[in-house]
Amino acid sequence: MYRSDEERLTDIIMGDAILQLLKKSGPVSTRALLDKLRVMASIERDPPRQQALSRAMSEVMNHIETPQQSGIAIKNTDNVTHIFRNRDGSGNGTKH
Repeated sequence: MYRSDEERLTDIIMGDAILQLLKKSGPVSTRALLDKLRVMASIERDPPRQQALSRAMSEVMNHIETPQQSGIAIKNTDNVTHIFRNRDGSGNGTKH
């Protein structure tokens, strides 16, 4: 569950930015996402959406500034974090 309507709106806006990047068939990276969010913020006039865009940009910037391990953490709709890591770093030999 979302802790607040503001958090939900932030996630919706970030998803919208990602979908716009995917539609252009360009690379989807944290830098591209941050650039897209900045463009969206420059034309947004609704104060709650402006705040949500600001929060989304902060989340992306925190992700860029924090050194990441060789893995990815994803939160589901129940706010549970799932961490996926490549244990040997090569990607080979993974058995399912």
